[in-house]
Amino acid sequence: MSQSPSDQPKYLVEHLAELRQRLLRCLLIALAGMAVAFWKSDWLFNLLLRPFRKVQSQFPDFASQVHSLQTLAPIEAFMINMKLATIAGLVLASPFLLREIWAFSAPALKPNERGAIFMVFCLGLFFFGGGLAFGYFVIIPLALRFLVEYNLDYHFIPQWTLDGYFGFLSNFLLVFGCLFELPLVLAALVSIGVATPAFLSQKRKHAIVGIFVLAFFVAPSADPISQTLVALPLIALYEVGIWLSYLAVRKK
Repeated sequence: MSQSPSDQPKYLVEHLAELRQRLLRCLLIALAGMAVAFWKSDWLFNLLLRPFRKVQSQFPDFASQVHSLQTLAPIEAFMINMKLATIAGLVLASPFLLREIWAFSAPALKPNERGAIFMVFCLGLFFFGGGLAFGYFVIIPLALRFLVEYNLDYHFIPQWTLDGYFGFLSNFLLVFGCLFELPLVLAALVSIGVATPAFLSQKRKHAIVGIFVLAFFVAPSADPISQTLVALPLIALYEVGIWLSYLAVRKK
């Protein structure tokens, strides 16, 4: 039902009041998530240091020379803890934050748009989480092992800092979290008319070559095994992207 011009200012004030209320609620939810993450900071630090300790156990020479990570400033460990708590807190609070965003924006959407956006949100979180898991459990151990071997071959002593180690992990996790969004990117290109499912299927061989070229730069080492471990999930995600593009065309 359309609103009369006299009702529009009232509706706008109510809309802005709701927006302010939900923003305040999002802020409180985010702060609560950060507080919980800071409370469990010991567990988060152990999770962060687990790949480092694992590579220590694999190289006795490295473990005998490097007992732990170094801090170069009195406040460095505390700042890393705060960054880690902020990121983990936002991840912990993300379902509730998305619920608030959805409750505010859903009334302005059509029923078919609500279903499509909700599915994109869920798939995006799923693929990003899969990229984080793949980076943490597969790629980061391979990368650390390669870097330690590289340093020991040249008789260098790796004196890694906590800040550098945290930046290394976060960059790798972010890269693979974004790479695993490939199916949604392909489906989006089909939805806006840039490509078609048939075109993506025809260019499969070219995509595989491009993925192996990308794996050459992203893989933690230059050996074929590491590059194949990076390329195979991306090839599988490309196939998932083709399937999603067919689904997007049917929905459209």
